[in-house]
Amino acid sequence: MKSNITPKQLLVFLIFSTGLYYSGQNVKIMVTEMASISSFLDVLNVMIFFTCCFPFLILSLRLSKKIIKNLFSFLKFASYSIQAAIF
Repeated sequence: MKSNITPKQLLVFLIFSTGLYYSGQNVKIMVTEMASISSFLDVLNVMIFFTCCFPFLILSLRLSKKIIKNLFSFLKFASYSIQAAIF
């Protein structure tokens, strides 16, 4: 299994995070004002928010797992290098 982060994954992460950010601002405004959904644009905004929310969460967990795995492998390599330099 490959543990490197690919540019495609970063691009998808960037797209979902941008969509989540911009749609989330409007959803936050709708919730704080306790306004009901009154137009098609409000429905589209909520749909974009939830369409971006779950893939963003899944991809962010997957990327954080890969980052932690790469960090542990780097620390293991560094500890072996230090042990080899000492002995």
